[in-house]
Amino acid sequence: MWTDKQNGVYTYTFAKSLKNDAEIPYDGSLPHRVGLEIRLTPAIPANNAVYTFTPATNLPVNESGREIVDNDTCNACHDNLSFHGGARFDLQYCAMCHESYSFDAQSGNSIDLKVMIHKIHSGETLPSVAAGGFYGIFGFGNTFTDYSHVVYPQDKRNCTTCHEESDSDTPQASNWRSTVNVATCSACHDNVNFATGENHAGVAATDDTCTSCHGPNSDVGNLRVSSAHVIPEQAAAARFKYEVLSVTNTAPGQNPTVTIRVVDPTNGNAPYDIKAANGPFQNSSASLAVDVAFSTQPDFTNTGSLSATATTGTPAQPIRIDFKANGVADPAFAGGFTATATAAIPADARGSGAALIEGRPAVDVNGDGTLERLAVTSAGKTFAITDATPVAYRQIVDIARCNDCHQELTLHGDSRTGNVGLCATCHNPNATDINRRVAGSSCEAVTGTLDDQSIDLKYMVHAIHAANYKVCGYNNTGYDFSSVVYPGKLNNCEGCHLPDTYYPPSSATAIATTIDAGPDRSTPTGDVAITPASAACSACHSGTTARQHMELNGGSFSAVKDASSATPAAPAEACASCHGPGKPVDVKVTHGVGQFQ
Repeated sequence: MWTDKQNGVYTYTFAKSLKNDAEIPYDGSLPHRVGLEIRLTPAIPANNAVYTFTPATNLPVNESGREIVDNDTCNACHDNLSFHGGARFDLQYCAMCHESYSFDAQSGNSIDLKVMIHKIHSGETLPSVAAGGFYGIFGFGNTFTDYSHVVYPQDKRNCTTCHEESDSDTPQASNWRSTVNVATCSACHDNVNFATGENHAGVAATDDTCTSCHGPNSDVGNLRVSSAHVIPEQAAAARFKYEVLSVTNTAPGQNPTVTIRVVDPTNGNAPYDIKAANGPFQNSSASLAVDVAFSTQPDFTNTGSLSATATTGTPAQPIRIDFKANGVADPAFAGGFTATATAAIPADARGSGAALIEGRPAVDVNGDGTLERLAVTSAGKTFAITDATPVAYRQIVDIARCNDCHQELTLHGDSRTGNVGLCATCHNPNATDINRRVAGSSCEAVTGTLDDQSIDLKYMVHAIHAANYKVCGYNNTGYDFSSVVYPGKLNNCEGCHLPDTYYPPSSATAIATTIDAGPDRSTPTGDVAITPASAACSACHSGTTARQHMELNGGSFSAVKDASSATPAAPAEACASCHGPGKPVDVKVTHGVGQFQ
């Protein structure tokens, strides 16, 4: 019952006494918790006003002894995690219902937080699902939610993504490796029968016996939870670091020469011999190259890089220097190797460029005779072409924000890792997947067309996260991202972007996004393109009405590029006049950016 104290304060008296429940013995010395939810229409992210206290003293306690994960780690991916009609936001509040005795009456599945959350995030990788089963929960109105198709955007062995021991708000975060029990472990390992030992090396186990093998002090070191969840490839990759030491001969018409070094940060930065016959870079699974891209402003286009002829190849790709094949020791740099590009910086190139390492060492990390590819963060160096001093490529996205969800963003067989600038060298406004559009291939089967698709970063990444993208890649393989479920708020631009870098670009300086390579792949002349702001916005706002709105305000979905990648016949987009900072329909305000923190 609510009582209004007439001064802005309300009290609530529960109908049931905690002291008179025969099934739950009352102990006033233990931590107790109450929480408040406010259900509004439309839902807003109001906090749940959780209060943890000890009834015996009627004093608050700083932590309950079960502070293992907090809101910050959840919201790194989910922006503002909310459930049950938008009224429940706080993890401490969630735990009040989702405790160890709770279950879903329809399915019989536990809804204990530690079980349910692990199973949901395991999704399609659950052994039971892989064996043809499914996992889900019945909720309000007997609605069943099937989590069997959840794709966790990183390796689920990254326990510390959620369990942050360095966070003072979660003093029990180390429980993931120190407190071992059947309920938690069976959440992910749901094909193990702990009572019989099936799929557990025949060893039956109870909570009392788990720690003998899997506890932090176990004599069986490789079975400790902290050891068993180590990702061998990540541990091995920590022994490699890339460096670009020098970039010379970068004037128009010159063939650039680049010097790089690969070192071991765990061994005093001792350099690797990348040409060693039995080394990590000289086997069929390894690669090591430098991409030379130009110009850094307004965007990479790589026109004249010779990545394509009129009818073959992929347009607008950087000049690639193969160090695995062509690197030679450089006596000017200890441990350095140098190589010179076979293609020249074009005579009409201007501004600055960038040289970035891509590649992967390959080593046998577990002694099974198979070489594992290792993801190593790219490194690069900006150089001047005609600029007096090098001008860096713009930074509008923080890789750390990508890694909030992906932990370590790596693609293309682990050869391109942890560097948005490297991605942009290939995924630029003039590039499409035309070279992968082969009749009868997986590409055609998946996408349903041989028309090319833009791979421009500003369009592609938005469209992938909006589940609005099909593209073709290596070996003419088609990829359909229409089933992607973005875990955050799609309108939270700062989930990826640095502050205020998501406003409409100026069509006077930004480059339009090619959607159909022209008659000559080696040049942007004749490319059909979407004007810059429309390209970024239409990736999410893909409906007919949104497109008409963009076209009425200067956007074009059929602009034609000239040799300089410009679209001279397209009118200037007027997006910023309404959607710019402080304007009537400011993107930041309309998208609610800032309310998610």
